[in-house]
Amino acid sequence: MTLLGNEVMKKVRTIFLLRRIAAPFVVFVAATAIIASTVSVGNVIANMPDLVDIRAVTSFFVAAFAHTDIVIKCALVAGLAFLIMTLKGAIESLRLASSLERA
Repeated sequence: MTLLGNEVMKKVRTIFLLRRIAAPFVVFVAATAIIASTVSVGNVIANMPDLVDIRAVTSFFVAAFAHTDIVIKCALVAGLAFLIMTLKGAIESLRLASSLERA
């Protein structure tokens, strides 16, 4: 391949990788916004027990989730689902990026 062809392919790969990484990042930002808009993070942190006591932290989050409105529960579940899908997509994009760089 010529020098020009190599440069063009390098730019094509760069644009392809940026698209693959940008889409999960946008979903991640949306999921974070959903969770931050439905939960008062400052109050949760202030009322939370020490992170060292795993059993107390688990019971705290279970009780907090059990005592919220159904709309908030749905938003949290949707936000967490988006977050998991975003992380999965980001990991797949990074694997694809590393395999393309090797080729």
